[in-house]
Amino acid sequence: MQRLVLSASVLALLSGMALAAPAQAGSYNRHGSLSAGERAAIARSTAHLNAVKRHARADGNVSAWERARIGMAQARHNALVRRLRHN
Repeated sequence: MQRLVLSASVLALLSGMALAAPAQAGSYNRHGSLSAGERAAIARSTAHLNAVKRHARADGNVSAWERARIGMAQARHNALVRRLRHN
């Protein structure tokens, strides 16, 4: 009986990992393949957006100017990702 329960639990774990593996393929390749340069450009844009957000939140207060700057950086990032995915 223990062997049956153990083998069933191992089978459940392995099937769960097998089903989860395709979901980790990367969110940037959903609409076609990107070149290494395009992936690097998206990564740089993401890093810049995160830096803008960190800088704005550093003092604990996000002003209207900082919110606008974050919004512009987000819009530029979204436009870049859309352009590179759909070219």
